[in-house]
Amino acid sequence: MADGAVVDPLDELDAQVARLRLVADELREARGKPVLDGNQVELIEDGLTLLRAYEEMQCSCRVQVRALDRPPYSAPPAAQQKLELDRLADGLVYRAIYGFEVFESDEVMALLPELRAAGEVSRVLPQMPMKMVLGDDNMALVALTKRAPAESHLLIRSSGLLDGLIAMFEMLWGLAVPMPELEANGDVTELRAPDRDILMLLAGGATDDMISRRLRISPRTTQRRVRALMDALGAQTRFQAGVQAARRRWI
Repeated sequence: MADGAVVDPLDELDAQVARLRLVADELREARGKPVLDGNQVELIEDGLTLLRAYEEMQCSCRVQVRALDRPPYSAPPAAQQKLELDRLADGLVYRAIYGFEVFESDEVMALLPELRAAGEVSRVLPQMPMKMVLGDDNMALVALTKRAPAESHLLIRSSGLLDGLIAMFEMLWGLAVPMPELEANGDVTELRAPDRDILMLLAGGATDDMISRRLRISPRTTQRRVRALMDALGAQTRFQAGVQAARRRWI
């Protein structure tokens, strides 16, 4: 890479996921033999072991829990709510980045207000290609597939791999936008069909040019409608407009 080149955090994320899958494959071949010195990486392939490891991680933390979150879930999200509320009451910091898919989950959206009121700090990204939980700077639980939620998790302890995952989370935290406070009121009476399509494309990161081509409307009309929708939603950024529209159930 040339000096001064800008690294795309999402490219870094893809590289980390590829590396984690390679480690998982090596673990499957070794079965019980450490891939890194000191048993720094363990392979978890059943739901009960995963839930136990997740609970033990939260209970052992002294500073903070950081999470990349999206469906599917190994257990109902409500099953983990009490432990997080208890740990928040103990003064533990929770920072979570949610994938856009959570807006489609009534169960998750029902839990978020209480978690946020208790102190969870949450943000949103349009795409979340992996799930991960970091316990302080000491360990990580990483999901390696998007299929069955209990498949192929890695428990990673202090190592260069863990340091990379921590740095990756902080890069994504800087890209994510705060979870909106808006209530989901379902009010779509003044939203025209083209505007709903525009908001969907904004949430996915589309530029004005992409929206114009996709919806076959003029660039000037696109710019005018995007600006009007952002103003109506009180959004400072294009993606934030998409997030807040989803929170209101406009899209």
